[in-house]
Amino acid sequence: MSPAPQSAALRSFEDQWRTRAPDALSGLRERALRRFLQLGLPTSHDESWRYTSLRPLASQSFVDAPGVDTARAAAEGFDRRAALSLAPSQALLGGRADAETHAIALVNGYPLLPLASAPGTEIRTLSALAGENPDRVVRHLEPLSDAEELRWLLLNTALGVDGVHIKIDGTLATPLLILHVGTAERPGTVAYPKVIIEAAPGAAGTVIEHHIQHGAVAPLSNSATLLALARDARIEHYRVFAAGEQAVHFDTLQLRLERNAECRQFTVALGGGLVRTSLDARLNESGAKLDSRALLVGHADRHVDCVNVARHAAPRTVSRQTARAIASGTSRVIFNSKVVVDTGASQSDSQQSCRGLLLSPSAEIDSRPQLEIHTDDVKCAHGATTGRLDPNMLFYMLSRGLDRQTAQSLLVYAFLADVLTDMSESAARVAIESELIRQLPDSQTLQGFR
Repeated sequence: MSPAPQSAALRSFEDQWRTRAPDALSGLRERALRRFLQLGLPTSHDESWRYTSLRPLASQSFVDAPGVDTARAAAEGFDRRAALSLAPSQALLGGRADAETHAIALVNGYPLLPLASAPGTEIRTLSALAGENPDRVVRHLEPLSDAEELRWLLLNTALGVDGVHIKIDGTLATPLLILHVGTAERPGTVAYPKVIIEAAPGAAGTVIEHHIQHGAVAPLSNSATLLALARDARIEHYRVFAAGEQAVHFDTLQLRLERNAECRQFTVALGGGLVRTSLDARLNESGAKLDSRALLVGHADRHVDCVNVARHAAPRTVSRQTARAIASGTSRVIFNSKVVVDTGASQSDSQQSCRGLLLSPSAEIDSRPQLEIHTDDVKCAHGATTGRLDPNMLFYMLSRGLDRQTAQSLLVYAFLADVLTDMSESAARVAIESELIRQLPDSQTLQGFR
């Protein structure tokens, strides 16, 4: 394959590589960078990128977002406590007095020390772990993939400087919050947050990743999380995007499930200007189960693109993908889901469901469920619908004395409740629900109905 033409963005990424100090992962990083440069930025000719153009980004040059070391952060008054106060993190954790001990803060991908010491976890910086045991990190980053939906993961692997590694050994009594803060003094910066989470056999708990912005400018965020569940592990994972209206975010979540492991995963897009989320789930052993739910909200000119790929690599595995998308203004929301059933993965069971709600004639929702089946004796189904508010339901509510705006808002809220009500972590559900209501018309009236 011949190298892709060198755009301004690609040249700037290569320049960033030249500034990187050698470390224990340099060989892997260089292979990832060379592969990324050869493949180039995704274009609309790539199947999973057909609805999202990166042409405006290709013409820009990027430099590293500023790092935040512990000494400088303390001097500037920007420590973990200050970072956690930037977002409704206390609400996500239920307002607990000990919330800070169950939270990790990363600024532009750099962990703020000291790291949390929540019972049942072992938490370290990736740089420290890679220095002592590089093989333990490398085995989670390899093999490198050419898949177009994982293109930005190659760049994260190549240029990410630090991050956190979390080992969950037992049952977490309270959720663990990972707060990602993006901040920059000027446009044209890029950050590479990285999180690796290992759940030991039989481990259980809830992990919440919250992406926010501090200040008027946010770096382009190219974040990546790997969640590896050993046998019988049970994890509920949230990723909530709530940056400013101009923020650009590419996020990759990889899930690896072993025998009888179960993951309930929630993707919630409540902020950002361009948000592209990718989910790459591998159900590697019998009994593995994935329940993935997405809540995608577009308003003004926001662009939200959610791509999920679930691969059944073993027999008797189960996946559920559910998305609720809403678009108003001139926004565009995309849900592109795919299930792959490998040869030999008999008795696999998968369902895909996407429902979209259009609130303005200029908004657009695109949904594309796909199936790729290489074996017999499976149960796979998919469905997608997009439309406007049910006029009969609207008429019914108007006839009961509600004004039109309140009736419409209640119907919109009810439409999204499918995802909200399935969140077992009540504090997180209430916090997400509050932010969602804030973005809907007639929000004060809706708060009164809660």
